[in-house]
Amino acid sequence: MRATALRLAHQGAFRSSSRACAPSVQPKFQPHFSRFTAENITKWVPTFAVWGGGAAVAATLFLSSVPRYQVDILHKLPFIASYFTGKSTSPRISFG
Repeated sequence: MRATALRLAHQGAFRSSSRACAPSVQPKFQPHFSRFTAENITKWVPTFAVWGGGAAVAATLFLSSVPRYQVDILHKLPFIASYFTGKSTSPRISFG
């Protein structure tokens, strides 16, 4: 049996399938900056917050004895200011 145009049309050979024209999975543009996308950034924000908080606490601990750091930063914090005000850094020794 020879394949005529009428038979092929009846069998669906000339029909365009929806899968051939438009695939169901198409690439989508993701806005990014360099290699960082919004999804990656939101995944890493809690980690960066914990490490940043730890770095701030460590910097405060190490710099708490520096007078300039005490005046500029520690005297302005509500609960910590009373600990650092009114103390002299040099002991008062009387010699006689």
